[in-house]
Amino acid sequence: MTEKGNQPAEELIEKYGLKIPKEIVTSVLIGQPKLPVLLSRASFRPDADVRTEQRTRFQRERRDLLHSMLGLAAVSITALVLLKIATLPSSQGQTPTYVSQPGTQNGRLLANAANIPLNQSLALNDPTFGPIILIHLDNGQFVAYSSICTHAGCQVQFDPASRDIACPCHGAVYDPYSNAQVVAGPAPYPLQKIPIQYDASTGNIYLSG
Repeated sequence: MTEKGNQPAEELIEKYGLKIPKEIVTSVLIGQPKLPVLLSRASFRPDADVRTEQRTRFQRERRDLLHSMLGLAAVSITALVLLKIATLPSSQGQTPTYVSQPGTQNGRLLANAANIPLNQSLALNDPTFGPIILIHLDNGQFVAYSSICTHAGCQVQFDPASRDIACPCHGAVYDPYSNAQVVAGPAPYPLQKIPIQYDASTGNIYLSG
């Protein structure tokens, strides 16, 4: 068949956007259709292409979503770690509450240093501050804190062996050398610090506020 005879087949293919080979269309036009070949090749290729494109787009969108979620999770974990580090008490500690002003007697008398051996404590009850724990640290200084646990209100105790303040109810632990910062357990914040004043000339310890 001449090129001129093929023209109608080409026009049909172009007009209807067919995906059927040109020779199949030509065989139909000349009255000798290749039906087995026609049936095997005349598939709905446009629909298949659309499904393929949709599947590819879905996979790409899912991959992008997973990447975004992983990035957000990484940022969140990093932020939590940094926040945890920032809230940890300093390992160097802080200067304990201790004021030496010989000859002064400001405030109410709490105790005398002679009655509190080194690395021991004394439980007191003040009308203003309530239960107090007065501690003679092993560095020679004195500190005083409220003995009410900040978790559930139990009364804490000083442990000479560990040199910590511990709550017997739920296991909260405070560091008396670092302004009673929480070092373990469920307590949300440190014990209340009680201001005291030490008179080195008499050994008396007073409330200074």
